[in-house]
Amino acid sequence: MRLLFMTPALLLLAACAGTPRISALQDPLYRAENHTSTITARATESSDGIASINIQAIVGELTACGTFFPSLIPCRTGASSVGVVCTFPNTKTEVSCSLPISITPRRLITYSATATSARGRTASSGSVTYAGGAPLTQVTVLLGLTIPWETARPVIWRTDAPSSSTDRGDKIDFGFVPDPDMPSYRAFTDDLQAVVVPLFYTDNNQFSVWPRTWKNLFNLWAGPTGADGNGCTRTFTTPASTVMAAFDGTAILHRDAFRDCASISLGGGSGTTQTNLGDASWVLLHESGHFLFGMGDEYDGGGNFAISNPKNVVSSQAICQSTSTTNSLPTAQCAQIGATGTWRNDNAVATTMEDRTLGSDFQTLAGKVMANKVVDCVNGACY
Repeated sequence: MRLLFMTPALLLLAACAGTPRISALQDPLYRAENHTSTITARATESSDGIASINIQAIVGELTACGTFFPSLIPCRTGASSVGVVCTFPNTKTEVSCSLPISITPRRLITYSATATSARGRTASSGSVTYAGGAPLTQVTVLLGLTIPWETARPVIWRTDAPSSSTDRGDKIDFGFVPDPDMPSYRAFTDDLQAVVVPLFYTDNNQFSVWPRTWKNLFNLWAGPTGADGNGCTRTFTTPASTVMAAFDGTAILHRDAFRDCASISLGGGSGTTQTNLGDASWVLLHESGHFLFGMGDEYDGGGNFAISNPKNVVSSQAICQSTSTTNSLPTAQCAQIGATGTWRNDNAVATTMEDRTLGSDFQTLAGKVMANKVVDCVNGACY
């Protein structure tokens, strides 16, 4: 009798065979006016085929939580459920199912989708909460006093329990606010979608591999007016200055042409992105390398210093060699950045902190920075 033994890899493949793959996203991502929001789930299973997709949503009113101390992170009240089930003849190519929802002022929606294969295997998308409709602008607090107040407006909030007490430590809270040069708030939310969707979902260039792979580590938020960017000068007044306290980093989206710039920060920083550029998604990722991840520019003429872990730009060849050794990188790749006296580890491959090309990626020490941030988030403390 012949005994057949399966390797761990084959066991994994056997266990995964026939399991559906599913994703879901709302369109538009966020709009601060009445509209129809359509949640679309897409699923594939090439072995047995997809039998059904089930989308379930909870819709309620966005509030600022408590009456004693209103929160920047919203809660929901008056919730009700809505859903749809789409059936298929065990289709082995991609299928989709959509749930339209009518959005009125101050809506807060949570949804998830589940795909079932012909053999009854299931897979679900993670829960997402998002806002829509005219935002909250005032609250009534103790003794009936009404005060101006705005909350962060979730665009992609990865939770099924929206509340000011929801733990967000394992997520990077990425905020977006409009520059005064935006023609309208609607123009800002349209541009936000045009920049964010390719970066995290649909682009197929090398630069977006990291954010597309690790998109579930991010919560995306919109904020109100009050921000102003111009080159490396950024100012914040209310209400933006208040709401951005809920974010780990804030991007000011603008249309007028000026050099985009960012603080070098690990939490609480900000930068700018011109949304009508052909490579606006790349620019956003590069600038977030500064204000979310603390990295410096690796090109001559940029901000050649870093506070990241590890530092991707250092002050001497000796430190570059030591840092490279610690991170298992060849010391021979240490190179000075122009004549700045600062150094980086350069493997001659296009890197997002140096090379403005869609074929770039986070290389060498920058790649280590991003890998370490993933570990931080997985361990429950992105910052």
